[in-house]
Amino acid sequence: MMNKIVPRKQLLPILCVLTFASAIVAPVIAQQTREQAIGGMRKVEAKEMDPTYTTAAPYAQQLIQAALDKHPEILLIAIHAQPPGHKNLIIASNFGRIGKIGDQDDMRCIHTGKPNLEVNGPHFEDELVLLDHAGNTIGALGVVFNYKPGDDKEALEKIAIATRDEMQRKLRSSDDLFSPTR
Repeated sequence: MMNKIVPRKQLLPILCVLTFASAIVAPVIAQQTREQAIGGMRKVEAKEMDPTYTTAAPYAQQLIQAALDKHPEILLIAIHAQPPGHKNLIIASNFGRIGKIGDQDDMRCIHTGKPNLEVNGPHFEDELVLLDHAGNTIGALGVVFNYKPGDDKEALEKIAIATRDEMQRKLRSSDDLFSPTR
C-alpha cells in the first residue's frame, strides 16, 4: 500500500478545521488542577465574611487534608459549621475563605438534610449534611469535582458521601471540629 501525499492546497483547510475543532473540544475535556480551580474562584465580598473568624478550625482542617490525601479526585472541599458565638460559616477548606458566612444553599442543606447537587461549568458540586458519630447534624460538607458531560455524577456523589462518612466516624460532636489536631 502506497502513502498518498496530500497537496498543500488541500492540507491547509484540513489543518484549519483541526485547529478550530481542538480549540473547541480542549476546554471541554480539560481537567483543572486544584490550584487552577482555586485561582478561578470568584472574589468574596466583605459583607459575605465574618471578620472576627479568620483562622481555620484545627481538627476540621486536618479532616480536610486527610480527605484530599485519600481522594485525589476531589478538587475543592470545605466544612461549614457554627463556631461558638458565630453564624454558620466556612471553618476549614483547601481554598481559604475561612469565615465566609453560609449562604442559602448551605443553610438549606443543613436544615433539610438534603444534598445540593449541581453542575457548575466544568465542576460537579455536592454539598451534603455533615454528621457527628451519633448522626446529629453539625454542619455541611461541600465537595467539588472536575466534570464534563457524560461523567458519572452518581459515582462522584458516592465519593462525596464516603468522604463525609469518613469524617463522621471521627467526630463525637461538633466540638471536635474546633479541637486541636490529633
